[in-house]
Parts: sequence; C-alpha cells; structure tokens
Amino acid sequence: MRAVLKSRAGPGAALGEVADPRPGPGEVLVKPVATGICGTDLHILDWNPWAAARVRPPRVMGHEMAGLVLALGEGVTRLAVGDIVGVETHIVCLTCAQCQRGDFHVCQNTRILGVDIDGAFAELVVVPERNCRPAPPGLDPAVVAFQEPMGNAVHSACQGPLRDRSVVVTGCGPIGLAAVGIARAEGARRVVAVDRVRARLRIAEAMGADQTIDTSSVADFEAELRRACRGTADVVLEMSGHPALIDGSLRTITPGGWVSLLGLGDVDVSIDLTSLVVMRGVTLFGVTGRRQFETWDRTSAYLGSGMVDVRPILTDRVSMLEFDRAAELARSGAVGKVILYPPEGEWA
Repeated sequence: MRAVLKSRAGPGAALGEVADPRPGPGEVLVKPVATGICGTDLHILDWNPWAAARVRPPRVMGHEMAGLVLALGEGVTRLAVGDIVGVETHIVCLTCAQCQRGDFHVCQNTRILGVDIDGAFAELVVVPERNCRPAPPGLDPAVVAFQEPMGNAVHSACQGPLRDRSVVVTGCGPIGLAAVGIARAEGARRVVAVDRVRARLRIAEAMGADQTIDTSSVADFEAELRRACRGTADVVLEMSGHPALIDGSLRTITPGGWVSLLGLGDVDVSIDLTSLVVMRGVTLFGVTGRRQFETWDRTSAYLGSGMVDVRPILTDRVSMLEFDRAAELARSGAVGKVILYPPEGEWA
C-alpha cells in the first residue's frame, strides 16, 4: 500500500510503498477516510530535537483520523465491519501503575500512532479495538478525525468551572480554537483569544471569542489582556508554550483562579511560583493527551449535540497525494486544521 513515509532520519517525508498491515488479536483493520495534520507531524517532518530523540524510521506518519472498519482481528466483539470510528492515538500498556488506577493518559509506556508505531497517513492502518470510538451519527468524517486534537482542548477545559468566568485562551492553533468554542458552550462570561496570526484570530471570533489580542502588534501584553478581560481573568487555557504569554497570563489571573498548561514551547519557561502562584492561590494543571475515555465521551457529546461547531476550524482539505502542499499550508500558520483525504479512485 501507499503511505506518507518517514524513511530516514533527517528533514522531509515522501509517499512510498509499505506492506499491507493485518490485524492481530484484539485489533481492527481501518481505512482512513479523513486525517488531520498536527504540529507533531510538522516536528517529525522538520526533524527537530524531540523527533530525532523519539522517532525511529522508517515510520508511517500521522495520527489524527476517522476510519472505516474493514476487517476484525480475533476476539474483536465491540465493532463491526463498516463502522466509522475515531481513533485514540495513545496506545497504552494496561499494566503500569497509572493504567492500573485508570489514568491511561499518563501511561508510563505509551506508544503513539505515527510516532512510535506506524500511523494513519496510509491506505490502511491497524489499531487496537480498544482505541476505536464509534462516530456520532451523521458527523462529517473530518469532524470525526478532529475529535482527537479537540480532546486535548476538552481535557484542558474540564479541569475546573468555566460558567460565568472570564476565560483566556492563549495560542489559537486548532486546539486553542476548539477551547474557545468549548468555553463559549460552557457559558463563560467573557472569552478572550490570544495569538499573533490575524487569520487565526478571525477563526477564534467565529468560534465565539468576545475579544481577540494580536500579540504581533501589542507593546504591553499584560495591560492589553487586562483591558480585554475588563479586569482580571478567572481561567487561562494555555495552548502556546510561549514564556511571555504564560507570564502575562499569570500576572493577570485573579487570586484563586486556575490555569491549564497544554502548550509546548521551544524554550524553557521560568515562573515566579512564590509571587504569581503560591501567594495568590492559583492552581496550575499540567495537561497531556485525553482521559481514556471520559474525554472522548464528552467530546462526542459536544459535537453530536451541536453545542460546539468546529467547522470554522477545518479550513483546508487536501488530497493525501498532495501531502507536501498540505504540510506547507499547516506550517504557514495562516489556516486552522488541514484535513487530508483519500482521492476517490486513487486510494483503495
């Protein structure tokens, strides 16, 4: 079969041919019908230090996906051929202390689709039945695929109450944009979106932001944030990893407020814990992945009920055969989520 293949260490990837996978016990064979390009995929393409330390080529890339179930391995009982599924991309060991207590999202031995094992930018992919979540009826496959990154936003946003709070979202990539929609759906009093790309801030407005801050044109971020919040923030959903945004947000948040930290930056971040956190009773949550599978259930409920409409985020749809163009679109930062699809008649 054809796949987007990271064939060697170093920058780049290309369409190549690999053996068709076959499902083993407890696994299903899935045909991807919509996949999303993620920042992780760009890191692997660029071969940054994280990718060089983690990924072992050759590797089929990609992890965000909606798929059609084509075949069942021995012992699979919950799914049927023909089901459309979203896929939880963190494959856990089920045996470590974290898994034993139900904290699968922090499994010590997590393997990630498209990173540690072959992924979704392919004609076929094999995944454990456990990781497949039947799609809510009637959802566009692109929306089904977006459940995976949106789950990060849901996990971040459910760490505390949002209703009647002033909520700041720093970093308006696709996950941050989903967080804006969640905060609006949960009844936040005011939602402020922060980014340096005007195109993404326009999407944030479409997702329900009351106010946006373009950091590329702001001299004093803290002052501008206080103005946008009409005082202080109650909640910060931090999706950027940028030191200045983290510091400015902590200086703006009200005593007793809470912060979800999801963004991964390129440099180390120093925080004045004494003055900005401890003495003001601010709660920090480090967020990774999605809770399996409470977060998926909540995400599906948002999408299936129409409480959160993510269509403004899904800005570009590109053939898998034009992967290089899709990656450049995603890298530009001037789009929301780039969805890859198999062109009719070309991918089996």
